[in-house]
Amino acid sequence: MIHVFIVNPMAGRGDFAEKLRKKISEFKDIEYYIFDTRNAGYEGELINRIQHIFEDEKLRIYCCGGSGTIRNILNDIDNLDNVEVAFFPCGLSNDFLKVFPKNEQKRFSVLEELIYGDVIDVDYIRYNNKGIALNTFSMGIDSALIECMEKYRFLNTIGNISPYLWALPVALLKARTTKCEVTIGDKHYVDDFTEIFYGNGNVLGGSVCVYDEAVVNDGVGKYMLLRADARRFWSIPIAFNLIKKKYYKMKYTAEYGDAQCIYIRRINDGPIKYNVDGELLTFGGTVKLEMVKKGLHFVVPKGVTLDEQ
Repeated sequence: MIHVFIVNPMAGRGDFAEKLRKKISEFKDIEYYIFDTRNAGYEGELINRIQHIFEDEKLRIYCCGGSGTIRNILNDIDNLDNVEVAFFPCGLSNDFLKVFPKNEQKRFSVLEELIYGDVIDVDYIRYNNKGIALNTFSMGIDSALIECMEKYRFLNTIGNISPYLWALPVALLKARTTKCEVTIGDKHYVDDFTEIFYGNGNVLGGSVCVYDEAVVNDGVGKYMLLRADARRFWSIPIAFNLIKKKYYKMKYTAEYGDAQCIYIRRINDGPIKYNVDGELLTFGGTVKLEMVKKGLHFVVPKGVTLDEQ
């Protein structure tokens, strides 16, 4: 097996990339290669080169960055059946790993745990028939948050959570409602929405928990449709209710459910900014989201499992 490390030097603090290279060099019993991303979106070019160079080899690809890094990498892998994917978290948000128990989440930050780890099959979200999201696909308050976090990214020199803390109040004031048509099976919704969420995982933005538990190997996603409210600054208590998991306070404005497939369309056919695993993407027309059951060979520390579904 060839071990391929793709490192996003902008994801961590200070000289983390240099320290990571030094740590990898200590493993003498594996064949490995290290590639740095040069700029945003460069992951795709790297993956294309890697697949060409190692086309006949079994690969374990280590995504060394945040949620956006692993999303960008997954989107350019030609055939997910042929690779194992590991998530070595060192970004502003590493939300997918929160589907695992707290005492096991820290193990993903220990390189040995992934190099000598096991593989389990997990679901992923496919959007518009070709895009991939591992954790969540959403729009509304959190899209505004992602946009604001980019402006405060330089504050991660103080601490990884600092950009989030500065961006949150600004985003809550900036967030706007969007009139959308949402189709889920035989259910059809047309309304002004503050948030539309479809998740494999259940946490986004580092601390916003949209529902209690996530099952990431059952082929079904969880959705939340949060209708608008006329009250000024209404987004602020909603965000804190989610952070504090006070879902009962949202029962009159939020629709929750399970779905294998969901369609979203803006009524005036204008584009919508979506938060796709921490990356801000813009789409026009109808967006189709569907859950692909156990489509990703995901590397976990030895002994870490998911309940079989």
